[in-house]
Amino acid sequence: MIDKQILAHAAECAPQESCGFVIDTGTGQHYMPCQNIADRPTEYFEISPDDWLRAQTAGEVVALVHSHPDGLPVLSECDRAGQRRTALPWWLVCGTEIYRFNNVPPLLGRQFEHGVLDCLTLLRDAYHLAGINLPDYSREDEWWKKGQDLYLDLLGPNGFYKVTDAQPGDVILICLGSEKANHAAIYCGDQYVLHHCSQRLSKRDIYSGFWFNYTHSIWRYRQWPQYGFTAICNDMAASSSLMY
Repeated sequence: MIDKQILAHAAECAPQESCGFVIDTGTGQHYMPCQNIADRPTEYFEISPDDWLRAQTAGEVVALVHSHPDGLPVLSECDRAGQRRTALPWWLVCGTEIYRFNNVPPLLGRQFEHGVLDCLTLLRDAYHLAGINLPDYSREDEWWKKGQDLYLDLLGPNGFYKVTDAQPGDVILICLGSEKANHAAIYCGDQYVLHHCSQRLSKRDIYSGFWFNYTHSIWRYRQWPQYGFTAICNDMAASSSLMY
């Protein structure tokens, strides 16, 4: 029911972007449509302070909703910056589909915490922004020394296949002090990768030297969308604008 209301509101507002909130009032979730008060509502959306107050007093705000009538089904750079300010999941209407994006931490500049914010988390969050949800699993410190092969167990059964030449969005597995693949990076093109090493901030690095020499394998998601890496770039652009 709530999905039908959201889709109907988006269709009614097109070609302008629709906007609204999903509210939990204690008796269930409800959609609260809002007016887009942006100066250029076909290009972006803005919700009035009155509508924010109305949503917050109606119950718990579960998600912010808006549409991309003629755009891609991913959050834009501006969307990602806005999502961080609201600290909410954002639901995006594109065509007749609703895409749900959690408020994942910025891909760049993350503090490392094994099993919480590490190279696997970075991979999962980057792919989530591209509309692909990969499973999570608990992992011990130095699991690769305990007979486990977690990356190979993850990628093959979840729609990835091996390739020889990297394209943006591909996953590069690397051996760090081990014969097993125990580190993952996302290829960004132009010999750069996005990754998160132990005790370091997540960052872009040049894919050469050590990283290249200790590459284990390269994997591509079989149903990788053409706009997938655009979603990752939008997040990194939003991160960079906030960091400097």
